[in-house]
Parts: sequence; structure tokens; C-alpha cells
Amino acid sequence: MVLLVFKIILCSSLLIGFYFLFLEKERTLRFNRFFLLTALIFSYSIPFISIPEIFPAKTGKILVFGETSQTVVSASSKLSETSSINYLFLFYAAISVFFLLKFIYSFIKIKRIKGEKLLYKNQKVLLSDKIEVPFSFLNTVFLPVKQPKNSDIEEQIFLHEKCHVDQKHSFDLLFLEFLKIISWFNPALFFYKKAMIANHEFLADEFVLQHHFDVKDYQKLILTEIGSSEKFALSHQFNFNNTKKRFIMMTTKNSRAAGLKKLAFLPVLAILALFFTKKINAQTTANKVPEQKVSPEIKDIPIPEVKSIVPDVKVFEAKTPKIEEVPHVEMDTIRKKVSAQEDAPVPPPPPPPTDAVKTLPEFPGGANALRQIIAQTFDTSVIQNIQGVVKTTALISIDENGKVTGIVAEGDNFAFNKETERATKFATDGKLFKPATEDGVPVKTVMKMPITMKFDNFK
Repeated sequence: MVLLVFKIILCSSLLIGFYFLFLEKERTLRFNRFFLLTALIFSYSIPFISIPEIFPAKTGKILVFGETSQTVVSASSKLSETSSINYLFLFYAAISVFFLLKFIYSFIKIKRIKGEKLLYKNQKVLLSDKIEVPFSFLNTVFLPVKQPKNSDIEEQIFLHEKCHVDQKHSFDLLFLEFLKIISWFNPALFFYKKAMIANHEFLADEFVLQHHFDVKDYQKLILTEIGSSEKFALSHQFNFNNTKKRFIMMTTKNSRAAGLKKLAFLPVLAILALFFTKKINAQTTANKVPEQKVSPEIKDIPIPEVKSIVPDVKVFEAKTPKIEEVPHVEMDTIRKKVSAQEDAPVPPPPPPPTDAVKTLPEFPGGANALRQIIAQTFDTSVIQNIQGVVKTTALISIDENGKVTGIVAEGDNFAFNKETERATKFATDGKLFKPATEDGVPVKTVMKMPITMKFDNFK
């Protein structure tokens, strides 16, 4: 998730940077609006798209499965994949709720404006003494109750706000507010909002001037409305305080390179798509491994799907060294050296552990069959730009009925953890373990399976 967030922020920042460098000062107003909306949609969707990697990097990857161990879960305790509170998620949710409430407040504030409703030139208009400056929101133009001396000025204001309604500029801002609620951590959204509102005002100014109004008279009208400090979020206000840029844009003509700048948008998207999409190996398949093809002996069966990902993948099981028997030591030998405690009683042996599992949980076909399915399903291509060794431990929670109730991977590498969880979930999906037992009674357990991957880069 952290990688996805980073890609979204970086991609959206690069695109808004391209806009300010090459398009902001061009009078390609409709294209600029299209660019801003497309850039946001592209930035928030492209990191989730996967494309096949036809020529994968030649990297030797050795996947090692360690010895599994189990931890008994008390029957009175609740087995949960999320046993601890995710404080980071709570912090994210709290900020998102704050922006959501702020959005709802702004929406209700506009909707609660009372006044005279009328239909003027097929446009819904609300006249109210509760507002000081004209603005528009969704399909309504809001005008203050004051009669301008010049009817032409009133017409200019009306046309300006009507353009916002007709071109549905409010939906652009609502879309931006939605992204702000779910991704308030993206600083690029501030610049997108600034650019988007300015673009909307340029479009509305252009619409007014197309009706043969004098540019200087229209600019004077804008200046008379600048003094008001009243603000309505989510709306387009006539006195939008970006006067200098608006006046310049009214008389600006497109440069000779404007067409080339518009065409440059396509290769920019192509390059960013190449960098920010998820790369998967072209030969990696998601076909489920049939259970009947799994053998309990992994060493005797090749793993073609893993080898198709990288030619030098080796899968093997880490063996625990055999513990040699300690020879018996006579008590008389010890008594000769510890004369001070010669008459001390021999301490009783320690009590047996309360969580000792008499029978461990068993995967259908055995532990090697489980390892083999995970190895065949594991997509090593998602682990990129890593050298050396990465480790994780798959924690498989199994209830007293042998059903898998949760899978979590704990390790330092986020991508390795997520792929381990995905492959393990695939391997155990729809399968029942033979449950662990303690004193002949089935108990809940957590199976721990260490997994290590070593990377050897070839030139």
C-alpha cells in the first residue's frame, strides 16, 4: 500500500508540474480542463494496472522454506488476524472523516441559502440577501439582491455564472473533493484545485467576451467585486481572486508551440505508464494448481511455473540438525564436586508446558505439498530492485475444525510479505487441515512458516 500511495503522489505531482510548465499560460482552455481531469484519473488508476514484462531481468532467486512451528491458541482467546489496533489506519480515517464532515458542511451551507427562486433565460436563479457576491453551484446561479445600475453589467455576471452551470464545472470540484477525502495526504491536490478553478474562470470569461462585451468594461466589473471576503467552498464565485491572470488570459493568444504541447501529453502519459504500472512476468499464470498433482516429496518433482518466472529459482526445505543424545552422568560424580550441597534434595523435574501440542496440524498431502503449491504460485517478479536476502514468516491461523481463519506475513519487505500472503491464501483456499490436538482435543493453532529469498543478480 505504501508503494501505491507513493506512485499516486509522484505521478500526480509530475503531471501537474507538466501543466504549470507548458499549458497554464496557453489559451487551450478546453484542452487544459481535459488534461487536469485526465491527469487525476490517470494518476489514481495507473498504479493498480498490471502489464506483462516480456523480458524479465536475469536474476537468480532462491526461495527457502524453513521448518514450520506451531503456537497453541487458548480456547478462551479470540483468534484474529488483526489482534492489535492499527493506529495508522485510525489516524488516516480520522483525517478523512474530518474532510468529509467539512465537505458536508459546505454542501449544506449552500443548500440552506433562502431567497427568491426564478427562471431567467431557461436558467434557475436564486436571489438572496444572504449573499454578497454572485456564484454558481451545480445547476443554480446565486445572485445577491441588489440592482446594478447598468443592465449590461448584470447580463455579464449572469452569463459568467451560467457558463459554469452549462459546462458543469461543479462536478470537477466535487470529484476533486472526493479525492481529497480519500487521499488528503497528496499535496498535489492543492495545486490541482488551484489550476482547475483558474481554468474554470478563464472558460467563463471567454464565454462572456464571446457575446461581444467590451473587455475593459468587463475587467472593471471584476474589480468592483474583488473587495468582498465572503467565501463559499465548492462554488464558483464571480470575484475569484486571481485578477492578474484572468486579465492576461482575456487578451492572450496561443503560441506557435501550443499544438506541440498538446501532442506531448500522449508520450508523457506513455512514459509514466511504463514507470508506474505493476510489472508481471508474461509467463506467470493464475491457474489453480490441481490438488491431485501435488506430491509430498518436493525434491522429486520439478516446479515448472517457478522456473518459468526465473530460470534459476531453487526451492528447498531447511533441515533442522539432528540432536545427539547426551550420555548419562552419574549423580556420584556431581556429589564429589559439590560437597556443600551434599544433603540437598534433588529438585523435581519442571512441569510439562501447558501449550504442548500432541498432534500438529497437517496440510492435505503434508507440509511439502503446501510448500510446493506456494512455490508454484509465488510470483517473484513483484520483488524488484532488491539484493541480498529478504525474510518473512507466514502465520497461518487454523481453528479446531482445521479451517484457515487468517494469514499474515511478518517481515521487513512489504512486497515480499504481500506476495507471501497471496500465495499462501491461494495454496490453502478451500482446503481443510487436520487440526492440531492437545490431550486428544482439537485446538486452535497458529502455524509459523519461515520463508527466505536470496537474490543473485547476473550481468
